[in-house]
Amino acid sequence: MRLWAFSLFRVLPEFRRLEAELQEHLKEEFAFLLERWQAREGFLAVYSLVGLSAEADLLLWQGAEEPKALQAFRRELHRTRLAGYLEPVALHLDRGEGEPGEGVLALFPYGLEGLLPEGLRAFRGENLLALEGPWDVLFPLTLREGGHLAVRRLPREALDEL
Repeated sequence: MRLWAFSLFRVLPEFRRLEAELQEHLKEEFAFLLERWQAREGFLAVYSLVGLSAEADLLLWQGAEEPKALQAFRRELHRTRLAGYLEPVALHLDRGEGEPGEGVLALFPYGLEGLLPEGLRAFRGENLLALEGPWDVLFPLTLREGGHLAVRRLPREALDEL
C-alpha cells in the first residue's frame, strides 16, 4: 500500500490580472517543480478541472511510500511564486494501490454506493475512490454522484489552461 494525496487548488482572480509575461514566468517555475517531482520515486499526476468544476482548477495526485515525501513536495510547492495565487480547496489523504494512467479521472472523496459501470479502472483507497476511464462514462456518473471530474495533462498543459 502506498500513501495518496489528492490536492485540489483554485486559481485566485488576482493571477489573471497579472501581466502575461509574469504569468508565463510563474507557470514555468511551477511546471519545472511538477516535472522534477514526476521524475522522483512514487508518482505525481497533474489534472485540469478548468471548465469542469466551479470549486477547483487543478488537481495533483501524488503517490509516495513515506509521509516525508508528501510533506517535502508540499513544502517545495509552497515556495513557488505561483502558490501565492493558488487557493487550496481540499486535500484528501488515503492509502491504496495502483498508479494513474492517461485517462480522465473522477475522484469521489467518500466513495460510491452501488455497482460501478463497466469499462472503468478503479483505485480504491480506504475512504476514497478514484476512477479512470472514458469521458462518456465518467461524466454522467459525476453528475449523479458528485465528486470531481478531471483530465490528465502534462504539467505545462494544465497550467496553460488556468
